[in-house]
Amino acid sequence: MLARVLVTSLLLSLNSQAQANIDIQFDFSYDTTNFFANPDSLATLEAVAGIFETRFTDSLSAITSSGGNSFDPRFSNPADPFSADITLNSASFAADEIRIYVGGADLGAGTIGWGGPGGYSCSGFGSFCADAESRGQGTVRGSTATDFALWGGAISFSDSETWHFGPTTSGLDSNETDFYSVALHEVAHVLGFGTADSFKALVQGGQFTGTEAGTIALSSDRGHWAEGTNSVINGVPQETAMDPTIFVGERKGFTDLDFAAMKDIGWEVSPVPEANTWALMLAGLGLIGFATRRRLA
Repeated sequence: MLARVLVTSLLLSLNSQAQANIDIQFDFSYDTTNFFANPDSLATLEAVAGIFETRFTDSLSAITSSGGNSFDPRFSNPADPFSADITLNSASFAADEIRIYVGGADLGAGTIGWGGPGGYSCSGFGSFCADAESRGQGTVRGSTATDFALWGGAISFSDSETWHFGPTTSGLDSNETDFYSVALHEVAHVLGFGTADSFKALVQGGQFTGTEAGTIALSSDRGHWAEGTNSVINGVPQETAMDPTIFVGERKGFTDLDFAAMKDIGWEVSPVPEANTWALMLAGLGLIGFATRRRLA
């Protein structure tokens, strides 16, 4: 596998140049294990958000709870995703905002990340609930879904894993799991890969078939590409970010095939940056591969 690295300062520069349409906001309210006490973990998490913010050009309408209109988001507890869900009352979300609750948790042996979109309950007048569900997109629910909209979700990271939190592969050792790669994978699950109704509508017989991605074999859980599925990043071969495992000591980026699937499930995905920008982004890439894999969920 190829290790992928994007230098934080460069990412911040690219984010300032691009008009980010979706706005991914991370909330640490339930990080009771202080997983994100390391400042590198925060910077790298923001860098991951920038990968999607600079490519997804959808405009999501605001959700505003007030008076008799109440939108109550529900999500897994980042500190214990196997316990009862957390429900918030009468929450509001700004236009284009996607809120992701994150934290560290005991995920059991072999699993290093767990993430997905949240649910909700809603009550209100007129079209309030329908508008809150679709956020200005198309059909987002059921077997005929062709688009995806969300308020946000939750991600848990294993608090017992040996992590590399750095923004680059510098110092990434053979016994460490790359936080950037795992966060990228889990944020994509929150954004619908393997979890959206519009994704599931394109799955039949263990394969995903989309206009952009083509027909691609899935893993047994139907929520990931099959193990070892390959693609490219700017023409450079790499195993996809959305297959179910990752080597320790390895960095993976979001490949063309990964982005194609996101477009198939309804995201408006902009073209890649111009060639000279990609050259700068790829300048720091390294190759690190080791035999031990970790499972992503």
